[in-house]
Amino acid sequence: MGKRTMFIAWMFFLVSFVTYAEENVHFELIVPQKVYSGREFTIVFRLENAVGQDFRAPEFDGCQVLEGPKVSYPSRYIMEWGIGRSSNYTDYTYVLKTDRKKKIKIGAATIRVDGNLIKTSSKIIHLEKISEQNLYDDAVSFTAIVPEKVEVGKTFKVVFVLKNARGEHFDLPIVKNCELVYGPEISRRGGFSFFGRTPLETFYTLVLKAKKTGKVKLPSASINVNGKILKTKKEKIKILPESEKSREKRFNEAQRKYQSI
Repeated sequence: MGKRTMFIAWMFFLVSFVTYAEENVHFELIVPQKVYSGREFTIVFRLENAVGQDFRAPEFDGCQVLEGPKVSYPSRYIMEWGIGRSSNYTDYTYVLKTDRKKKIKIGAATIRVDGNLIKTSSKIIHLEKISEQNLYDDAVSFTAIVPEKVEVGKTFKVVFVLKNARGEHFDLPIVKNCELVYGPEISRRGGFSFFGRTPLETFYTLVLKAKKTGKVKLPSASINVNGKILKTKKEKIKILPESEKSREKRFNEAQRKYQSI
């Protein structure tokens, strides 16, 4: 009797687990909260907790497909009622652009899971008018951020900022009267999120050291953006003599080093 009860309990658990897994298979369309007419935007068709085959995107009426589909496989771990479980995704990502003024409709995508055809819902996206601030945020620019003056022998940072574009082949000619200590270090901030588009910025950071007093003439840096070469403005940095405080600090450090020998 005990074995029978255990068998029934095991079968109940197995059926519950299969049902639970099936209930957590989702196929959805994710769009940003704001889309501007004449500007690119990103949409994602996401399959959750299943392996799909024969993915078919809808016709993107009124839209130009700039990129896609790009397939990726993110995952996450969540807790529900004290029980942890992982969710696995397959994302089919598209970058689109539309010149329509009022609205567009993204149709349903389809995919097969275990032989069954499932589909997303379709969504209507209401377009917003572009403002002067949006035009500013979307403008492509390449600028240099430098200190106005530095002390001789001290290290300092020079940062080149590429805004709203992805560049390649960053180049900075040799900076006279300076030693390159480190760089370029590349970092990025912003980009697309499901809460709307934010300006994309790429930072190229260099650490330099001034060799002698006078001026440093920073030449134009260049970068390739879609086959077009962008250049920063030339900059000048004033190199000041070593301060009394710096000389005293350097003397004390040398004295401690000598005493430790």
